[in-house]
Amino acid sequence: MKRIEDQTYYEILEINPSATPKEIQRAYDRARETFHSDSLAVYSLFSEKEVRTIQSRIEEAYRVLIDEGLREGYDQSHLPPAGLTQAQELSESLPPAPEPALDQDPLVYRGKTLKRIRERFGMDLKAISSQTKITLRVLEWIEEEALDKLPPEVYLKGFLRAYAQCLGLVPQKVVDGYLQFARENRAK
Repeated sequence: MKRIEDQTYYEILEINPSATPKEIQRAYDRARETFHSDSLAVYSLFSEKEVRTIQSRIEEAYRVLIDEGLREGYDQSHLPPAGLTQAQELSESLPPAPEPALDQDPLVYRGKTLKRIRERFGMDLKAISSQTKITLRVLEWIEEEALDKLPPEVYLKGFLRAYAQCLGLVPQKVVDGYLQFARENRAK
């Protein structure tokens, strides 16, 4: 997982560079809520100092991206030329997951898909566990789609977000896709 200092403002707020002011505001509100000092989701993952650093970077990202002039200058100096990132190219080149519903996006972020992406990048699950501080067993359960063994959804969301960031994927898409897959399969 990238350190907060190494993330772009877009990565910090988990938005695309083409995000509208409304999307930036929503992402900022979500990030502030997620990394609030009283949040249970970050309590065991980050020290107080790390939480303050993250909160500071969230505020800085919002301040720059919500101001059109500051954002334009930031984009020119921090964003690569137009094109896809390696992770986006990889995820778009993957075949669809087995048995997707007809109304779904062809790339369903389920455990098997995440495992294929990780393996194509040559990343070891132990290394991801070390970077994200997620136990190896939970990462295995995520990839194996062992839905009955996974932690409660509030924790699973944080784990999926960290795992996605480690792979260079859009965290919210991974969280939404995996949870949709899990809900559909639990209903069966």
